[in-house]
Amino acid sequence: MATHVELKDELSSVTEWGANVRTERHQPDYILMITVLMLTGIGVVTIYSASMVYDLHLGLSPGHFAVRQLAAACLGLVAFAACTYIPYHFWYRHAAKCLLASIALLLLVMVPGIGHRSLGASRWIGTSSFHLQPSELAVITIVLYLSFLLTKKLPVLHDNKRALRPALVITFLLTLLVFAEPDMGTAMTLFLSATVLLFASGLRIKPLAITLFISFGLGLLGVHMASYRSSRLTAFLHPFQHAQTSGYQLVQGLTAIANGGWTGRGFASSIASTGYLPESYTDFIFAVFTEEWGWLGDIGLLAIFAVLIWRGFHIARYARDRFGSLLAIGLTSTIIVQAAINLGAVTWMLPVTGIPLPFISYGGTDVAINLLAAGILMSVSRETGLVMPEEDTIADIISVEEFRAERLQSDPSDAKFPPLQRPAPVARLTSRRGRKPSTQSRQQDVGTPTRPQRNLSLSWRAQQEMTTNRRGRQSGRDVQSTQSKRHRDKR
Repeated sequence: MATHVELKDELSSVTEWGANVRTERHQPDYILMITVLMLTGIGVVTIYSASMVYDLHLGLSPGHFAVRQLAAACLGLVAFAACTYIPYHFWYRHAAKCLLASIALLLLVMVPGIGHRSLGASRWIGTSSFHLQPSELAVITIVLYLSFLLTKKLPVLHDNKRALRPALVITFLLTLLVFAEPDMGTAMTLFLSATVLLFASGLRIKPLAITLFISFGLGLLGVHMASYRSSRLTAFLHPFQHAQTSGYQLVQGLTAIANGGWTGRGFASSIASTGYLPESYTDFIFAVFTEEWGWLGDIGLLAIFAVLIWRGFHIARYARDRFGSLLAIGLTSTIIVQAAINLGAVTWMLPVTGIPLPFISYGGTDVAINLLAAGILMSVSRETGLVMPEEDTIADIISVEEFRAERLQSDPSDAKFPPLQRPAPVARLTSRRGRKPSTQSRQQDVGTPTRPQRNLSLSWRAQQEMTTNRRGRQSGRDVQSTQSKRHRDKR
């Protein structure tokens, strides 16, 4: 029979394991590191090729934009290296502060004199040659905060009022602030990345589906609120009918892709980048890349992105705790969403939204933020386990109230235990996910002669260690009981 001392031992073992897990670090994921460096290098070289003629037309040096991108990439690589060796639990402690700072920057960008306005949008802070785009930073911030929130709210994850509602409020707040700049493309990226993270956390599917459906309707309404957004939708539906106006960029991009063929024209031989394709080194850089390197080059580039995504989800699957797993999923999903939206727009599968291709398109803030996110992902990779967790503690949980009720019915003597100040959730089979406990199942637990073992832990490793410790203490008590019985028999 369990005692109060045993419960303290179990909780202390979990605490000790949680303290030790932060120090059991190993080498980072070098495959991920090489992939990120390759994408960054390909981006700088492609920007040089795509912007060379444009630079000369402006009277600048041929590598003006490429040098600026290289400088931003070097700054991002410093952040990449620093975040790799900063324990990712640092972001758990400072997630709320990062959220407040991101909201403040999104508000500052709308203040006249502080926010830099260009092409009818106020999306940057700073003047001259240095610009900071807070909306790019908000995409990473929402991942950090939601990972923190959905880890902290794990015991009440299926309570929509206490878990889903706060997450949606923060998501919609940041989305609306980015949308008001206006920057619908980044707002879409932020919202979709948050949606992926909410789904991966184990929240109920029905409210998430309803939220996504309503948000889709609001997005269509937002498209028709501005003439330039509705013109992009018209250009997407009928690009060749508007080939000289709103559909010009899409038609020229498709022409460049078709001219590339299987092997391409060669480096710096793109015709589209000589003035036919507007802003060829930014959102439509994939069209220039295809024209120069062909469809075989596209396959190679997409393969590199696939390796990055594979390593991201691999790190998430082998992460030691829930926060690290959610963090890896969220950061990987931001790259997936950005790449999917950009490639879909260039290849005529989605309307043009202005989302850059991660690591490839020109943009100092974008490449620096992506490298920072990759550094955080590398930090998570330094604390992954050697084997895959046996139980999915991200999505399979039950409430603390259910656990206490079942424990009291299985062993009434536990009623004298004092309530835990910070109760931990319990891993559960996937067949019980999102379903309330039934009275019949509780009665079956009461009638069962053996007490079900439930581990007060968020980690599979801590659960197994606690089970081993519990069995060891039980064996020790059995040995002591046998010795005392033999001693009484001798007397």
